[in-house]
Amino acid sequence: MRVFLNFILLLIIALIPSLLATSCQNEDDIDAIFNGKTWFITGGCINGNNIKGDDLKSIYANANSYFLTFSASTFGGVLVAGSNVSGTWKADGKDQSIFLNFQSESNVNLSPLSSNIYNILKNAKYYSGDVNVLRISQDDYNYIRLTSNKNTSNF
Repeated sequence: MRVFLNFILLLIIALIPSLLATSCQNEDDIDAIFNGKTWFITGGCINGNNIKGDDLKSIYANANSYFLTFSASTFGGVLVAGSNVSGTWKADGKDQSIFLNFQSESNVNLSPLSSNIYNILKNAKYYSGDVNVLRISQDDYNYIRLTSNKNTSNF
């Protein structure tokens, strides 16, 4: 019986490092969240104020507006009809940091909302979320909320 208990104890001790290693792998799957995905902007917060009213209606009004598409290292999108952005991006799944390097932009000041969203994206520091809902934040008071599903009835 003593030999059996010693064997169990040694087995537990041997398994502890592998259990600790697997439980500490708390990293987002960047490829699943971003690569090949189109994200639709469904709201957010500007200077601590939620996007609402006419601004929120304008997000939903045009099917070809307020979206971002990500590939392996580039992104592109339309903030409002006639306001295009594109560039490169980098994200870290461990600390959830994100950096968007704008290389092309046109008419980003077409509307106050597109200008504000552009500034949030240009100054983005971190993201949170998963493959369905994403938040890209400049800080706690300036962020945009996106969904991978174009149906915005839940927002």
